[in-house]
Amino acid sequence: MPASRVLGIDSVLLRTEKGTAKMRSRTSDITPKLRSVLFLIDGEQTLGDLLGRAGSLANLLESQIKQLIALELVAVEGSNAPGRDPNETTATTPVARHKPKPADIPPVVAAKMQLLLRLEGTGSNDVDLLGAELLEAKTLKELAYTAKSVTNQLSMSVGTERSQQFWKDAKEILTAWRDMAARGHAEDGA
Repeated sequence: MPASRVLGIDSVLLRTEKGTAKMRSRTSDITPKLRSVLFLIDGEQTLGDLLGRAGSLANLLESQIKQLIALELVAVEGSNAPGRDPNETTATTPVARHKPKPADIPPVVAAKMQLLLRLEGTGSNDVDLLGAELLEAKTLKELAYTAKSVTNQLSMSVGTERSQQFWKDAKEILTAWRDMAARGHAEDGA
């Protein structure tokens, strides 16, 4: 990626060959959080698309994307904008005003990403370990059970209030993606 490439809101993000190898590797040396962000990079979505999904954690996601770029796991293609607009008001939680889901990102992957971002927000020292548990889930139902288990483990490290907030957010995220997946299946069958 040329150093002069500007990361703008309309920049398309591409996974490099190195990034694809890291994403597929079970013994990757990148954190589970960065690995989950790498799953979202598909060569079609812009930075703005991804940040719009991250809700109130858009700044954290942008930081993680910049880390992936620095590690040469993600490349930037094109931008007419000078950077992300800090006044953008369309970024919300996954429950409110959600942008349509791209067909190539399964709901479980998007839900994992949002749960990992919420997990990081708890301030737990066990984020990497607990995040790895979330990444192992294969379905939304498995992810719900795992999120509840993570909530119980969180209560020991960050206290009941923060762990219960994580669970509240997790239920909203999982319900929103379950409902979106159900609508997608209904539309496909129509």
